[in-house]
Amino acid sequence: MGEQRLARGLGWLSIGLGLTEFAFAEGLCRLLGVRGRAGLVRVLGARELVTGMGLLSQPKHRPWLWGRVAGDAIDLALLGALHDRSRVTSWRIASTVAVLGVTLVDVFAASGARLRARRAAPLGPIGTTFGIPGESWRGSGLAEDVGEQQRGQESEENPAVREQRMREAERQLGLPNPDA
Repeated sequence: MGEQRLARGLGWLSIGLGLTEFAFAEGLCRLLGVRGRAGLVRVLGARELVTGMGLLSQPKHRPWLWGRVAGDAIDLALLGALHDRSRVTSWRIASTVAVLGVTLVDVFAASGARLRARRAAPLGPIGTTFGIPGESWRGSGLAEDVGEQQRGQESEENPAVREQRMREAERQLGLPNPDA
């Protein structure tokens, strides 16, 4: 499943959970055996709605996916607090297992793309890590060094040719264009 499709699916899941928690808070509290906490369940539902809308409407999904992971941690903490009480119901156990499963999917979605990119990325040229340039490249001589390595020349050359080699080295390193 593609990253975009997974994020979109989790967005719709958040919307569905949020609407359910918001609209049926009293019934959920009754099933879990914690009457009088409908306001808290509605707040959790609002959180799910916001996260779902963020996943469906924003181009960058990672912050919203990590928001889902944080929400899962809150849900698990609250469900854990319920298990400390004397009466454990099958609904509490089922809810905890379901939240644990969704948490695993959320963690995979939030961190999986970055981990897959690191595994797939070849080691880049000198001065890069996983093809990503170092923070401070301007004035470091890095682009000049790469240009010299490619050409194997140590003699002075035409400034226009040197400038062209510098631009090519910057492009290969993935460095931002300082003129842009």
